[in-house]
Amino acid sequence: MSKRILAFAFAAAAMALAACNNGNVNNLYGSATATPVPTSTSSPSPNPTASTAVVSVYYAGSPLPNQPVTLSTSVNQSVGTPILTQNTDSTGKTTFSNLTPATWYCFSSTYQPPWSSPPPTPLPQYQPQCSLYWGTVGVTIDFNP
Repeated sequence: MSKRILAFAFAAAAMALAACNNGNVNNLYGSATATPVPTSTSSPSPNPTASTAVVSVYYAGSPLPNQPVTLSTSVNQSVGTPILTQNTDSTGKTTFSNLTPATWYCFSSTYQPPWSSPPPTPLPQYQPQCSLYWGTVGVTIDFNP
């Protein structure tokens, strides 16, 4: 008879402990839960008055100075006719001015990664970025090793 009482008491204690847990099997110390962080679901919109675009160019996350960047028209969101080519400054940035606000433009650059032994020599990398949001979020071209 005492085994039944002991088993019943054990079962009651287990149910009480489970009730404090609120059904969260990963939380053995009560009902504290993490507060979810709100996330933005909105997309950027074109800046209707921006007329300059700042282009940042990186290689392996480091700014790439003196790197040519070409501004082109956009044809169906692909690189079209070149308009102007400028080199980046010592911080890996260049600014294109006198652009038509809320217009698609393409910004592109070709980078030859450094040669290391043994061969083969790495192929040049071409990165185009066509965007309507160049005046809102800027343009980043990032080459990877």
